Amino acid sequence: GDVYKRQAATLAGPILVTVGIVVAFGISTGRDAARRLVLTALLTFFVLGRFVILGGRDIGSNAAGFTPEQLALMVFYMDVMTAIIVSWHAGALFRIPWLGKRLRFLMQSGRDVLAENRWMRRTTFVAIIAFVMFPLASSGSVGGSLFGRLLGLSRVSAFIGVLTGSLLGCSSMYYGATIINRYVAPDNPVLRWGGVGAVVILLAILNRRYRRANDISPG
Repeated sequence: GDVYKRQAATLAGPILVTVGIVVAFGISTGRDAARRLVLTALLTFFVLGRFVILGGRDIGSNAAGFTPEQLALMVFYMDVMTAIIVSWHAGALFRIPWLGKRLRFLMQSGRDVLAENRWMRRTTFVAIIAFVMFPLASSGSVGGSLFGRLLGLSRVSAFIGVLTGSLLGCSSMYYGATIINRYVAPDNPVLRWGGVGAVVILLAILNRRYRRANDISPG
C-alpha cells in the first residue's frame, strides 16, 4: 500500500508536475515560448549541462529568450526531478539481463562497506556532491543518483547529495558567469565530452570492484 504509493508518486509525480509547468508556461507566455523551453531543456540535459546558465551574460538573455536566473532555476529543477526518479527507481536497472545482477551485487557490497566504515559514508556523500557540482554535460543528477545508490547510499542520502551538488553547481555557474565566460566557451568539446569520460571511468572502477569481490563471493 504505502510502498506502492511512494513508488507511484516518485515516478509519476515529477512527470505530471513537469507537464503541468510546461502547459501553464505555454498558456501564460504562448506556445512558442513553451516550445523554446522544452528545446532548451533537452539541449541542457543532453549537451550543454549546467553551462547553459552562462547564456545571456551580456544582454540578460540567451538566444532562446531566457535569462540566466531562469536557466539556473530550470537546471536546478531538472536535477531535482531527475534525482527523485533515478534515486527511487534505480532498482528498475536490476531487471536488465546480465547488468542487473552485477548492479545488485555492487549496491549490496557498497552498503556493507559503508556500514562498517562510517568515514567512507561521509566521503562517498561528499564525492557525489562534487560529481554533481562539477558542470560537465554528461554527469549531473543521473550519474550522481545512480552512483550514489550503487555505492551504498540510501535513496534519501543520494537525493540530498544530488540536491546539494546541484544547488552549489548552479549557484557557482550563475554567480561566476562573468569570470567563466572570459576563459571557457560553453560549447567547448573537451568539457562537453569530459562528463562521458568521467562516467566511463566510474563504470570501469565499479566493474573492477565487482570482479574482485565476485572472485570471493558465491555465484
